[in-house]
Amino acid sequence: MDSESKTLFDRQTGYWFRGIAVIMVILSHYAEWWEWFFSTAGKAEDFRLTLAKLGVYGVNIFFFFSGYGLTKAAEQKNIDGSFILRRIQSVYLPYLVIVGIIQILSGGFASFSAFVKFLYGNDYWFMVILFLFYIGFILIWAVLKNPHIRMLLFLLYTFAIIKVLFDKEMQSFWYVSNLAFAIGIIMGTYEKDCLKIPLPAKILLIPLLLSFVIYYELYLDKAVMTPEQILYLQMLNTVLWTIQIACIAALISWHGRLLGILGKCSLYLYLLHTYIFMRCMNSLNCDIRLRILIAAITTIVTAILCEMLITFLIKLIRSDSKKNRKKKENV
Repeated sequence: MDSESKTLFDRQTGYWFRGIAVIMVILSHYAEWWEWFFSTAGKAEDFRLTLAKLGVYGVNIFFFFSGYGLTKAAEQKNIDGSFILRRIQSVYLPYLVIVGIIQILSGGFASFSAFVKFLYGNDYWFMVILFLFYIGFILIWAVLKNPHIRMLLFLLYTFAIIKVLFDKEMQSFWYVSNLAFAIGIIMGTYEKDCLKIPLPAKILLIPLLLSFVIYYELYLDKAVMTPEQILYLQMLNTVLWTIQIACIAALISWHGRLLGILGKCSLYLYLLHTYIFMRCMNSLNCDIRLRILIAAITTIVTAILCEMLITFLIKLIRSDSKKNRKKKENV
């Protein structure tokens, strides 16, 4: 968008890119599962591995727009009970409902400990990290008013999470995308300054940043590096890829309706796709390729229906809440 725009991205842009992101994540998982059923070699294996790498880049996109959207929402309303309730309704409630049903269909909770792990998203690393970001954001923004101190503290908080996960030797996908969330918050906080960046500079940045991503994935020999060196490069790659996505998003004015729909229910797609894929693979007797196609279509349809149902329930809850407040005011 140009410098006369009030925002870098509108809501539809966020949905559109979330749609792209969730497709990348699901494709990466399907590519990993593909080798369970088919042996690949040569170019076919190279293609599969390329698809498998898309997941991290998709998560970067999702984290970036989540951080940006959270910041814009906090600007419009104070960090109060209403703000927190809306975040619970938009993120935590879908998680509880979808994963809770999946857990029940899979045999229920084996113990109270398993139930507690379910409550904080133990089996869904993405949800754990997202919860940590939301909690950190709410606490920092509720206590501090200075935007510069807020950003500095949130960056320190993000780096602390990365270090803890790295020291615990968690798999890299637990932390390589985390800086993207902070970048979204930075751009939301300093949006007016970002809008002043000239259009030619945004256009020029895209191929420059993309060249590093390509070099990082195709030509950089990571086998000779220490884990710490790889971590630094991963973080740099996350930063450059995310800034590149921001530049592209700021230049786009057209949005595909289908991607927007997928983006709107991207959380539901993420939560559902693994369970539905495994059920289709284990329950259907048709050709494996057809099972995969059925799994993909079923995931999309189920996610859209779940999003519509839960959104309807949330609207009912908010409507009842408004009526109760009005009754108390009249009394």
